[in-house]
Amino acid sequence: MIGFGFTPKNILLNGELIVPKHSIKFLGTWIQSDLRFTQQSMELQNRIRSSAARIRCEGRHFDISDKRLLYFGWVQGLLSSHASTTLPCLPDSELMNLQVACNAAIRAVVGLPRYGKTPISSIRKKLCIPSIINLRDRRLFETAWLQFANNLPVSGGGPLTRAQKNLKLPHPNQKGYNGRMISTKLISAWNDLPLVIKQDTSRSSAFCKIRKYVYKF
Repeated sequence: MIGFGFTPKNILLNGELIVPKHSIKFLGTWIQSDLRFTQQSMELQNRIRSSAARIRCEGRHFDISDKRLLYFGWVQGLLSSHASTTLPCLPDSELMNLQVACNAAIRAVVGLPRYGKTPISSIRKKLCIPSIINLRDRRLFETAWLQFANNLPVSGGGPLTRAQKNLKLPHPNQKGYNGRMISTKLISAWNDLPLVIKQDTSRSSAFCKIRKYVYKF
């Protein structure tokens, strides 16, 4: 039993005492009473660090290109499954912690020590590995294009504004819980897309342009 916005009292059911919890795990996702993803983020960090250890151990006889494949299978695949659900809802501090965990896996790919000052960002770009922010933005842009590219509201006439010319949607309310909703973030992502991508009618072409627009490598 979990309460959202309040703490429920204990319930006695058929002689069993049911004590409320602040979080539960359902279908692999942590649901918290404050509607945040703190525990989900921590679990992701732990799994990424575990993958980094596996790359370092099981890939010790591989070259960098083979260990890069392990990264995309064990780390990037895990992040991709959360890119359009969990990552957009995380604050900057938790995104940074996830990136630090990914940096540990990148160190394992290139055979660097676990600790020490190293330009990980430049190494990541050289290996064409997207950052957490890049991965989140790409998935948001792709989902926004799928949802709005062919379903824009029809103009009711009148003068053509600059926003209408750029195919922008009315800016959503981002206060409180509305700001953490995926639907809100998709509208913002659509408004941030370049016009040439919004006007593209081909999914494969639009996704290719989005990838180049976000990754820049």
